[in-house]
Amino acid sequence: MSLPSSPHDYRGQTSETSRPSGYELSDELESTWNKILESSMANNKPLLPYEEWNIDFSELTVGTRVGIGFFGEVFRGIWNGTDVAIKVFLEQDLTAENMEDFCNEISILSRLRHPNVILFLGACTKPPRLSMVTEYMEMGSLFYLIHVSGQKKKLSWRKRLKMLRDICRGLMHIHRMKIIHRDVKSANCLVDKHWTVKICDFGLSRIITDSPMRDCSSAGTPEWMAPELIRNEPFTEKCDIFSLGVIMWELCTLNRPWEGVPPERVVYTVANEGSRLEIPEGPLGRLISECWAEPNERPSCEEILSRLVDIEYSMS
Repeated sequence: MSLPSSPHDYRGQTSETSRPSGYELSDELESTWNKILESSMANNKPLLPYEEWNIDFSELTVGTRVGIGFFGEVFRGIWNGTDVAIKVFLEQDLTAENMEDFCNEISILSRLRHPNVILFLGACTKPPRLSMVTEYMEMGSLFYLIHVSGQKKKLSWRKRLKMLRDICRGLMHIHRMKIIHRDVKSANCLVDKHWTVKICDFGLSRIITDSPMRDCSSAGTPEWMAPELIRNEPFTEKCDIFSLGVIMWELCTLNRPWEGVPPERVVYTVANEGSRLEIPEGPLGRLISECWAEPNERPSCEEILSRLVDIEYSMS
């Protein structure tokens, strides 16, 4: 199956005379990428030249749609004989700002190489095929696995703890690379056929600076967001730890966080009233509670990983 000739017709297309051609946009993207290469953002790890990750859309065989979100649609596909995931962005009319956002996401994801972080393979940079190509994860998201698939009975305590360790190791690597994810949630944790979990979707991520950061946009998903992000306060990588605590809660209870509560109510009560999900009984309860403490009191990924190992030993 091939991708429809114009998957975004329903959004209304801009006339050819009102926007640059695909070739001109690719030139602009390459120029933006070269600026990123020259910036301080590239200091943590050398980034690949533009031509080494730029993929022509004609090289892809696009199959069935496997997901859709706020930023785009995800298709299963084949590239160079390998199963891949192809994220086609809904916004194809590139402005200078979202062009830079696109390149920044690529710069962040391409510097991350870890067994528990989704593998970036390349990107297509010519509208209307602006897209990102990553490895394909057969079992979908952790959110789907727990709440939709009907397979949660297969999630033994040992398997759940292993999944949490996977997420923690991936997040630990992300933080060591001086990156804050800002949208850690079960829907952004993908599971392969071996039940290995990998963190994905770095569209809201930021490079860590020497002082707490501030962003005027409320980033993230309400049910998983740290209160300091909701309040647009300065934040550190500890905002990801709060979100990790919500995933722990999900895997502990196998319930949806804040089910039945409107998102705007979640935002208000978490940010202004200090509301938290009910702490479950059992070995993870205390650790979840610590993840939801004030930012400077939350444990690091290293501490959480050590605690998870201890919890598994205690259950043996």
